[in-house]
Amino acid sequence: MAKGKALTYEEFISLAKENYNKGGDVAVECWERREFDYYVKEFGPVTKTKALQMFKTWRSQEKEQEAMMFGW
Repeated sequence: MAKGKALTYEEFISLAKENYNKGGDVAVECWERREFDYYVKEFGPVTKTKALQMFKTWRSQEKEQEAMMFGW
């Protein structure tokens, strides 16, 4: 998968599975094809770099929510 190449939905989910514990779980568990297609329509193609940044952001948000809930 080329770094600047637009990912297909299948490639996006595959990358998310590879990064499941790094925020990819959000894509695996919550994104169906229609969410992916809507995102691409609104914000442009998803590249590997963009996807990895999305996963990182989601993981950061999960950590923040856990800290607020459990006082970590």
